Amino acid sequence: MTGSRDQQVRSIRPFGCGGRLWYVVPGRASRRSGFTLIDVLVTLGVVVLLMGIMLPGLGKVQEISRQLVCRSNLRQIGLGLVLYADSSRDQLPNSVFSDVNRQKENEVEYSPEDMMTLRLSKGLSRRTNSTWDGLGLLYETEMLPSQAIFYCPSHHGNAAFKDVADTWRAHAGEIVGNYHFRGKGPNGSTRLSFIEPSRSALAADGLRTIEDYNHRVGLNVLRADLSLFWLSDPLGRIGDYIELAGEDSFDTYDFDILWDKFDAPSDTILPGR
Repeated sequence: MTGSRDQQVRSIRPFGCGGRLWYVVPGRASRRSGFTLIDVLVTLGVVVLLMGIMLPGLGKVQEISRQLVCRSNLRQIGLGLVLYADSSRDQLPNSVFSDVNRQKENEVEYSPEDMMTLRLSKGLSRRTNSTWDGLGLLYETEMLPSQAIFYCPSHHGNAAFKDVADTWRAHAGEIVGNYHFRGKGPNGSTRLSFIEPSRSALAADGLRTIEDYNHRVGLNVLRADLSLFWLSDPLGRIGDYIELAGEDSFDTYDFDILWDKFDAPSDTILPGR
């Protein structure tokens, strides 16, 4: 810049902004701050990365909360079974799918995979002269008056509560829940206090088909002594026993073996039959 210092000072022009004076010296380029395209892209990349890290964690938190709701439902079912047994001379709710006498009378085959059924179909209920079955008797007797108790929020199949709500409002028709009822102990007893060992599995998350396997990484199990535990299945071993359910080749022997595995003290489902 040419000229004397006094001339340079006099040539400084003030301008106002928000009550403050700013000075610009002629001949000097003013520097303006701002975001470049690279800055924007880097920022977006960081945001996407953080979302990718956080979303799986949020999903896991949601699944854990659903598992807790499921566990609470199964606990209430256990309390309902105790109340039912107290009012029925220690007898658990019977089921046409496991009761040998009723099977012979009504020509129903032994089908433990169907013991998620709460209310029988119209045709079967006409033959048995009863509408509710298994855990559904807890609802009929008002031991468990809430319909939602019979449904797990993690259910992946077509028997979620929202899918069957209309059937609940109808006076007839088959209703299937999300929890499986064993109906008896490993010693064959249907009397609650006679089941041995007392820590035998009595009910669990759905097992009818692989679609009914609510949590896919394990399941909640209710024992005859009303304790609950989480049986971990990180490798999907339960699918080895129930993947053929609903098909002509379904083997009820495998299903009974699965209950025996639930009786085992291990907290992880193990391979082998």
